[in-house]
Amino acid sequence: MSSKSFSLSAEDIEGLYLISDLASRAHRNNLRISNGPEASDYRSKAQNYKKLKVKAEILVEEESALEEERKMLERELDRFSTSLKVSRQRLDGGQNLDYKSLPALRLEVANLEAKVLEYTGAELGMIERLEELARDRSKLETMVKELAQEAIVARDKLEELRRDVALQDGLLQEELTQAKIKAMPEVIALINRVPSSVIDKVAYVVDGSCSGCRLRLSSSLGDRIRRFSSEVHFCEDCGRVLLPPRG
Repeated sequence: MSSKSFSLSAEDIEGLYLISDLASRAHRNNLRISNGPEASDYRSKAQNYKKLKVKAEILVEEESALEEERKMLERELDRFSTSLKVSRQRLDGGQNLDYKSLPALRLEVANLEAKVLEYTGAELGMIERLEELARDRSKLETMVKELAQEAIVARDKLEELRRDVALQDGLLQEELTQAKIKAMPEVIALINRVPSSVIDKVAYVVDGSCSGCRLRLSSSLGDRIRRFSSEVHFCEDCGRVLLPPRG
């Protein structure tokens, strides 16, 4: 896409190069805040911290539920143990027993002994599981604390980067403002024609493509840019002002 209403002088082209460079640098600096290694490191550590914290909380809930179950089991065990004690006393004392009731009492004692053994084994298994959960939770809580500290360090680095970028951005924006003031009104009008969603308004022709959106230029546009380098051209895809390769 070309415009014949205005021809670029060497000074205009240098001004566009400068404006493009300043805008690109400011854009790249700001991208570092959201997509740079510092931001990625903080996001990664913060996410890992949250995941481990959730796991530790789940273990705490599992411990609490298992402890409640163990207490219920303990109450049942106490009940069976008390019944067994009474039945054994009756069996050992032989008071008020006749030969017909003895077999039933012995069977009752045997059943109660089996129940006590069963519930004792179950409670011991639960205690072992609780101890295992406590160890796992302790390890997770240690890891959570370590990750929390790492996330804080990463966050502080990101905040430091934000402050540095804000300072650099202020200086770049000041330079950009001065460059626009020095540029011809026609040059500023060209920049304003570029879509507002495009941050860096100026692109170069690199290997037959727009350096901004990477679209391969049509042969007619590429040929026209080579033949009429001072003429105003716009990328057919992103709408940036297109400049010829810098010699």
